[in-house]
Amino acid sequence: MGLLQDIIENMNKDEKDKLQQIRELCDQISEEETIEHESKLPAGPNIFLSLEVPGRNDKEVAYLTLERESEDLYLAVLYTIATTQLSNPDSGLKRQRVWTIEDHRPEKILTEYAKQYKFLRGK
Repeated sequence: MGLLQDIIENMNKDEKDKLQQIRELCDQISEEETIEHESKLPAGPNIFLSLEVPGRNDKEVAYLTLERESEDLYLAVLYTIATTQLSNPDSGLKRQRVWTIEDHRPEKILTEYAKQYKFLRGK
């Protein structure tokens, strides 16, 4: 979690909108990460961050997203797609697992997301 710690330390700690802080942190993280299969990357108005993680087996690609469910409820969601379906524009992602993050502090939300990311990466 070295990158995350560096970003949090450099974050402006004033009392500006926490939602905006989370968006800025997620933007910085996504700029640092490389995504191999960007065409299927989950996106939407309540998805702040999408990162590619290893699939549960060799026949799938997975993505871990940070999503906002309500004001103080965030979710880390694991989506998967079969590698044979990557080139099919009509195929969609399957929602496999959801972890809830019930906190309002940007540092805590991103730390919990990073823990799931590290776990799914096998670290």
